[in-house]
Amino acid sequence: MQPKIIVKNVSKTYRVYIKENGVVNTVKSFFKRRYEYIEAVKGISFTVNQGEILGLIGLNGAGKTTTIKLVSGIIKADKGIIRVLGKDPFLRSKEYRNKVSLVMGQRSQLDPDLSIIDSVKLFASIYSIDKREAILRAKSMAEELGLSEIDLQKQVRTLSLGQRMKGELILSFLHLPVVIFLDEPTIGLDFFTQRAIRNYLKNYKKKYNASIILTSHYITDIEDLCDNIYILHKGQELYYGTIEKLKSMMPNIRKVRFNASNGAVERISKYYKVEEASEEQEYFIRFSPEETINVMRVLSNEAEISNINFHDDNLDIIIESLYKGAEK
Repeated sequence: MQPKIIVKNVSKTYRVYIKENGVVNTVKSFFKRRYEYIEAVKGISFTVNQGEILGLIGLNGAGKTTTIKLVSGIIKADKGIIRVLGKDPFLRSKEYRNKVSLVMGQRSQLDPDLSIIDSVKLFASIYSIDKREAILRAKSMAEELGLSEIDLQKQVRTLSLGQRMKGELILSFLHLPVVIFLDEPTIGLDFFTQRAIRNYLKNYKKKYNASIILTSHYITDIEDLCDNIYILHKGQELYYGTIEKLKSMMPNIRKVRFNASNGAVERISKYYKVEEASEEQEYFIRFSPEETINVMRVLSNEAEISNINFHDDNLDIIIESLYKGAEK
């Protein structure tokens, strides 16, 4: 069976206006502007089969959102081939729109002055769905997502972020799409709402055999949902395959985080490479499982150290190591 989504050797370059400081340069820019060209994605290739969830992973600016915009048809590729359900997504035919959905966590389709159920009725007209059937679907989805019927009737602007995101999903899934693009659907949400959304997506995929592309900065989303992952680095493929395969390729890594004084860090550095973490005076060491006892001995000899936390080879640690290797 042919994959539902095909991306082959796709590249996209943006032309960006360079704004220079000063009044004179501002006036000059009215007559002659300077531009630079930024390659957002370079020669990326992947496929998504029926009933598969592909996770797009990358640092900010790696090309994840550009990739979502390309495969969903919002922007056109400069090079390469993209096919979704056998069609060019950029042409956005009616048949394509009736089978595909896009959810962007930071962009809302909900009218803040209407209720979710009012928006459902509006979308029912757009997709030629019987309004009674649309309302039944919306209530069923709301129940799965843990959203009450009272919440469906409330003005959207009065809802919490999590409730609004659940409303976005109800609208986006109302026409029962078989291909879905999700760009950061759980961003900024609490743990319970994230879990409710993940469970809903798993059940929907199973029920409708849907093909899904998901971007998320939350590793739990990726590990819990994705059959395959595609890691982007500076617009290019860094890894494509299963999480299990990635873990088998990388050396078994452990990590210990701790807070320490400068003197303690200097002494520990005689035995292990100490790296700075994001917080002030927070550091970490990477090491193999065989070195665990040695690491514990070195750290326990230090009085000026606190908040020691050991971590196993979680996916985020493995991906972090992959990126560090790519930068060398």
